[in-house]
Amino acid sequence: MPEIPGRQDVDLLQELYSTGLLVGLLVDEELAKTNVPDQLFSFIGWVTRLEPVTPGSLSAETGLPPTTVRDYVRRLVASGEVRKVPNPDDGRSYHLVLTAKGRRIADRGWPAVVAAFERVDRYLARPAGEHLASMRELREAVRLALAESEARPRRPAAQAESSTR
Repeated sequence: MPEIPGRQDVDLLQELYSTGLLVGLLVDEELAKTNVPDQLFSFIGWVTRLEPVTPGSLSAETGLPPTTVRDYVRRLVASGEVRKVPNPDDGRSYHLVLTAKGRRIADRGWPAVVAAFERVDRYLARPAGEHLASMRELREAVRLALAESEARPRRPAAQAESSTR
């Protein structure tokens, strides 16, 4: 790639993206050692961390589209790992909570997350807490950037295509 002034700053997004993929591979490897299914494990982790939680809050926190969250919820309810409970603040919506089965999966998988963390931690030049604070700041910045585009009215696809020619 040609040298572009400020290029290393833009590389931040590529590093974040690649790091997320690598973390997924590492955690999946550790989960396999404990015979915990990796499918939707991270999503179960978010439910564990935030419960009781609405699907909308999960979507906002994870960045997953609401349709994907609904699909995950449907699958986890069907498998008996999550259940819906009425939202006491709004009779039309619901909260998600882990069932005993979901809690067992989260508890069995947690040592795999710890093992993956320990494998990474030994290579960090700075304390993990410093990285965590930076990652939370970056995640919030990305969420705010996405919120900007959600606030703007979207153009129909045909109109958008014609304006890029």
